Amino acid sequence: MDYAVLAALAEHNRLRIVELLNQAPRSVGEVAAELGLRQPQVTKHLQALQHAGLVTMHPLGQRRIYALQREPLQELRHQLEAFSEAHPAEHALARYANAIAAERAGASHDPGWAIGRRIRFQRTLPAAVNDVWARWTRPALLRQWWSPEHFDVAECDIDPVPGGRLEITMQEADGSRYRSRGHFLTVTPPRRLRFELSHLAADGTPLFTAIHDLHLTDRQPGTRLNLAIRVTAASPAAAPAVAGIQLGWEQLLNKLARTLI
Repeated sequence: MDYAVLAALAEHNRLRIVELLNQAPRSVGEVAAELGLRQPQVTKHLQALQHAGLVTMHPLGQRRIYALQREPLQELRHQLEAFSEAHPAEHALARYANAIAAERAGASHDPGWAIGRRIRFQRTLPAAVNDVWARWTRPALLRQWWSPEHFDVAECDIDPVPGGRLEITMQEADGSRYRSRGHFLTVTPPRRLRFELSHLAADGTPLFTAIHDLHLTDRQPGTRLNLAIRVTAASPAAAPAVAGIQLGWEQLLNKLARTLI
């Protein structure tokens, strides 16, 4: 990115001069008359634009005619085209913001607004059932995928037996941490996992709790994954967390799929 060009165009009067010269070359006096500026001002602005490579001066006898140099602008246009396509994360943020607003509206009218909520996911994964099962039950493998985009797993403590603990702490780049704690209800290797998980507030109290029911079946050449999530408890403060269930698990399962390729 040519920051000298951007800096030159950032000044309002210099941008007006560029727009004027885009129509036709002009002398200092003509530019000053068109824009209602004093000639010394225009001269300084033209010198700054010339230094940035945006204009060139043609001495024609006693006159000095300034013309636009279009190459830097064409290059700037080319560079700015890289900003024209939205990043997928921007769509995700907008979607999340809308979901939070909807959940907060629901919580304000009904304290039990989220209880009983069911969310289902289905994926076909490019790996055998045993490989997928290992990603859910081995801490080192679970760390690779159990976090949304821009998060990492900072701590992971799991004991995949009925009644066994399930504790995961996710961390953002700024060091902020988000803890979840629960336990396994049903463990039937390598087909079914059922566990309860609570997302915790900063003081350790549950924001919301949900039952997660995972089923894995053979689907050649890979595995069909079915995950059902049912919210069993939620506080009004849990609206942002509840809003993130759909999007968060979509990102988790996308990451899971990538670890299996």
